[in-house]
Amino acid sequence: MKKFYYSSCSLEAPHAGIILDDILTSKKEGDTVYLGYCHCALSACFMNLSGHRSICKFCHYMYDQYKKKYGDGVNMMPIHYEDMAHQDRSLVFGESESIRVFKYRGVEIGSSVLSMYYDITRDLDMANWEGFIRWALPLINNLCDFVDYVYQLLTELKPDQVLIYNGRLFENRLFYDIAKVMGIKFVSLEGVGGHIEPYKKIRFVGEWPLNIELYGRMVEDLWKNSPESLEEKTRKASTFYEKRRNGILVFDTRVYTKDQQKDLLPEGFDVSLTNIAIYNSSQDEIAALGDEWQKGNLFTSQYEAIEFMLEHAKPSIHFYLRIHPNLKGVTHKAHTDLYNLSKHPNITIIPPDSKVSSYALMDACDKVITFGSSTGVEASYWGKPSILVGRSFYEMTGACYHMKNRDELVSAINTDLPAKERLGALKYAYFVLDRKYSVDESNIDIDVRYRHMRWDFFSTSYFKIHHSDWLFQLYYFYYCILGTKFNNGLLNFPWPKR
Repeated sequence: MKKFYYSSCSLEAPHAGIILDDILTSKKEGDTVYLGYCHCALSACFMNLSGHRSICKFCHYMYDQYKKKYGDGVNMMPIHYEDMAHQDRSLVFGESESIRVFKYRGVEIGSSVLSMYYDITRDLDMANWEGFIRWALPLINNLCDFVDYVYQLLTELKPDQVLIYNGRLFENRLFYDIAKVMGIKFVSLEGVGGHIEPYKKIRFVGEWPLNIELYGRMVEDLWKNSPESLEEKTRKASTFYEKRRNGILVFDTRVYTKDQQKDLLPEGFDVSLTNIAIYNSSQDEIAALGDEWQKGNLFTSQYEAIEFMLEHAKPSIHFYLRIHPNLKGVTHKAHTDLYNLSKHPNITIIPPDSKVSSYALMDACDKVITFGSSTGVEASYWGKPSILVGRSFYEMTGACYHMKNRDELVSAINTDLPAKERLGALKYAYFVLDRKYSVDESNIDIDVRYRHMRWDFFSTSYFKIHHSDWLFQLYYFYYCILGTKFNNGLLNFPWPKR
């Protein structure tokens, strides 16, 4: 089999390690392997948002290191800016929606650029529109040139399979879209774990990791095909929910309930009413997931959805809106507008820094409504009727009542609902925690170890120069810290610190 891999940056971890690891697997299997990689093909990437040439120089140097260590039998293909034909398309965008819908030759360039922007800035309001446009316009033009080049490259190579890491952001999303247009088999490589456990590699065949239908099928397949007993699967899956309720880090980067007071309910909680808890999500995070996560949505915003529910609920129903703790300090309009809902008498708003216990509220309420956060599937596990308004990775498990239209939502709010069986919630958690059956065996250590100094010191088995972690860090400091401090990038933008 002829396989084409693409790597957007040699300095991303575990991204680079996962690609290198999969290449070694393909070599073992006798495949013909091509590795295309950015050699200033694009003016920016996730690791180098402002296009600093010092970072690019170090990135190229590390690809040379990879070639020496892992490149035997691999066709290394650096892609240069000069390799592409360049056109001035005179693109004009008047507002973010016009960028979001922008496609070029079947590639969702606009949404992938916005996805990255929302991910970094959380600026749904596009408050710095002029600065964003100055950064985005040359990049979008550059991406269109890159799309033309990749179509020609894949036409000439005729690979049987195209493989990338993830695929959500602009730097490599085009390979996913182009593979679909050209009818080439596609695989997205992804890392699971990290933070409190070693990274493992997982493959998403035919789609990228954010594809809800593929994710649902993988959840179902693992539960069905795992050799472990039902009792053991149930035991393992249950630990996910028990740890989260007890404020123990599972695989997240932080525990959002650690500042909440156990068993504390909102003041004036009235048990004589039908009480419904609404747990909102960070809307900027959902927007950053891309267009697929907007398909089938019943409302344009969470504010619109909640107001609709308030206006169509029986008088005997009271809502409690638990605003996600992750929104503390976030000032975009999608968040601040939520507080205007207090004009309705049938809702109590719990701010993100409130000490009210999210789990005590869940236990005390009759139903739970979410917009895709894990609280929805947690509520199902703990025996609460859980209503999902929007999209979620667990929507295909049957753990929640997934609303298909507004009439269905009105009925779900106003009528008695039995809790769903725990099975769907167990299937989801079992997949999320699995590091044995759905992941691949590694050829190299792909894990990342962090030490926090004046900058983040991170070591891997592949980030080495002459077998030395410290020499890599010295180079990294010189090129990526000092090199960017004293020199402007090609695409200047006041990015917040990541």
